[in-house]
Amino acid sequence: MYPTLIQFGSFRIDTYSVIWFIALSIAIIWSIKRLALYELDEDESRRIMAISFMCMILGAMTLEHIHDIPSYVRNPSSIPSLSNWGLSEMGALLGAFISALVLCIFSKKVSFMKLCDTTIIPTMLSIAIGRWGCFLNGCCVGQPSNFCLAVHFPFDSAGITRHPVQIYYSVIAFVIVLFLLYAEKKILPLQKQNYQKNYHSVITPLGIILYSLMRFAIVPVRDEHSLWVMIRYMATYQVLAAIFPLVCVWLVYSLLRLKVDSSHK
Repeated sequence: MYPTLIQFGSFRIDTYSVIWFIALSIAIIWSIKRLALYELDEDESRRIMAISFMCMILGAMTLEHIHDIPSYVRNPSSIPSLSNWGLSEMGALLGAFISALVLCIFSKKVSFMKLCDTTIIPTMLSIAIGRWGCFLNGCCVGQPSNFCLAVHFPFDSAGITRHPVQIYYSVIAFVIVLFLLYAEKKILPLQKQNYQKNYHSVITPLGIILYSLMRFAIVPVRDEHSLWVMIRYMATYQVLAAIFPLVCVWLVYSLLRLKVDSSHK
């Protein structure tokens, strides 16, 4: 693995941060390019996206350590430094989602549902790219295995190989991107018929469901925890388990409303 990209003396740039920076930059640029597709006000949308980006970073840093906050309060010296703080992918998504929702509620120019549909596919692409940063950093590793795709990580003893779950995440996320693009091509013409009335998001709940299924499906080969242990002790999986039924209802409702509205044309 290559956790360090550049180092001069004490100055160090880690590969993880660089790849995730590139991934997020691509997602932001692509999202801006997609604003016209959903007929969103560009200036207002950019403002909301900029604030949501900052909330995304805050959410990523918070959810990763939310269970450790009581111990940090008791012993402040145990708080990790920024260089090894760690980030939560789900925390980032949640931070951006909630902040965008609040900002769009007070905005008269930007529809929250349209903005979500604009950004969900670039977001999934950022995950597909960013997970390679996790792989090169050697974090988020899988269980020891002799599977044909298993990889040896430097921190393990010689002869021990593990599931490269970071690559599994990346490949599946990229497939989700392609599937969502296909679904968008089929659904967007129907949605545009109702732009001036009711807009029902389909791509966003579909994307969240596929993302959740991806996370749950990889649990058996990640670390040495069962799905139940993950849901019980990890905030990411607690959030996914809580919102998954709600998002399924959201998707079904949107599809039904889209069908009803289209039949009235």
